[in-house]
Amino acid sequence: MTPAVTMTLDVEDLRPSAELPERVVAMTHLVLDLFAEHGVKASVFVVGELADRRPALVRRAAAEGHEIGLHAHAHLPLPTLDPDAFVSLTGDARARLQDLSQQSVDGFRAPMMSLVPASAWVVPLLSDLGFSYSSSVLPGPSPLYGWPGLPRRVFRWADGPIEFPCPLVRVPGLDIPYLGGTYLRLLPDAVRRFGLRRAHSDEALWAYCHPWEFDPDEAYHPHDFIGNLASRVAWLRRSRMERRVRKVLGEPVGPPLGEIADSLDRSRLPVVDPSAPQSLGALARWANGRLRQR
Repeated sequence: MTPAVTMTLDVEDLRPSAELPERVVAMTHLVLDLFAEHGVKASVFVVGELADRRPALVRRAAAEGHEIGLHAHAHLPLPTLDPDAFVSLTGDARARLQDLSQQSVDGFRAPMMSLVPASAWVVPLLSDLGFSYSSSVLPGPSPLYGWPGLPRRVFRWADGPIEFPCPLVRVPGLDIPYLGGTYLRLLPDAVRRFGLRRAHSDEALWAYCHPWEFDPDEAYHPHDFIGNLASRVAWLRRSRMERRVRKVLGEPVGPPLGEIADSLDRSRLPVVDPSAPQSLGALARWANGRLRQR
């Protein structure tokens, strides 16, 4: 039997200039329409700046029963931020989302999965700010942001929230986030099916996507902080994204991450100290972060 996969959406506007056409509103409505068509309730993580500018997107998602989470105040990697500014801006963004959605905003997702050792200072601050869970780490080597050595199943940060790590599947020599947007677009669907067959019963499986991935007509422009090569990858095979997501939505879909977090016994989760260094192999040291500036 195919395991249930929670659907998540990261709502962000990655234009490098406000002079370029704004396409995120139409694409977000397209994805929300897909969720409505399949009767799916998702976890929708919204960038605070975008929520301020386009509050109707938050209101629609909340009105249709989706969980609203925060995708940071701005779409910037956590290691580039100042802790004091992070606290102030994140607190304000969470309060704004709660006002717009009329629900408690309990989940946080770091832009680009950028909760990594260099930004471990964020972990205790998330609890201080009122977040009960995070889904901000990729627990393996990544060409952008990863934290190799972390558990692959749900765990609890010491002095911090619950963490839902990005699901990975091991193929020869590689750990692949097979339910992630880029990988849904680029890899054969057989990889996703293989990953689901290999998933353990105690994993919290979740897929993620972005509105821009459904937009094959958008003109190319480089994304900040990920380098030219990764920016090019972000434009590949967007025309197949809707078909791929429809396959996910047509199979068993899990509840929003907040509901899963509420159902967990925190005392039974493994605890991870974010300040403790992880033991990395040679491949992880070589691969991690390799494409950020390329």
